[in-house]
Amino acid sequence: MYLEVRSMFEVLIGVGLGLLLASNGALWVKLNNCYSSLSTLIQKSKELSVDVPNLDEIRDEISNTIEDFMSNLHVPTAQDHFIGGLSQIMQMWAMKKFQPMVEQMQNQLTPGAEYIEPQYPSENLP
Repeated sequence: MYLEVRSMFEVLIGVGLGLLLASNGALWVKLNNCYSSLSTLIQKSKELSVDVPNLDEIRDEISNTIEDFMSNLHVPTAQDHFIGGLSQIMQMWAMKKFQPMVEQMQNQLTPGAEYIEPQYPSENLP
């Protein structure tokens, strides 16, 4: 019995070492392929030429854009304030006027609460 366990243990050790050797061999082949691909890419990248953008032109373009935007701004006048207040009054009037129609559309378009399933499992608890 002792010899059978010992020989089985030796077989398992041999299989484990064989698998370890095979995986190391596969890893070496894969790394060697990656190294050759990387070397090829590095050689090809040396042939490329990249035009570096002129930062002064970019800075000038951004500066001109900001200057144009700022030049179009003005201090609000009394007319601007009056029109803003008038638009708020008109919005309040429209909300009161069309509120029944909005509620009716919402009731027709949205399903009742009994058809809406809860989004979170905790809402299913009593």
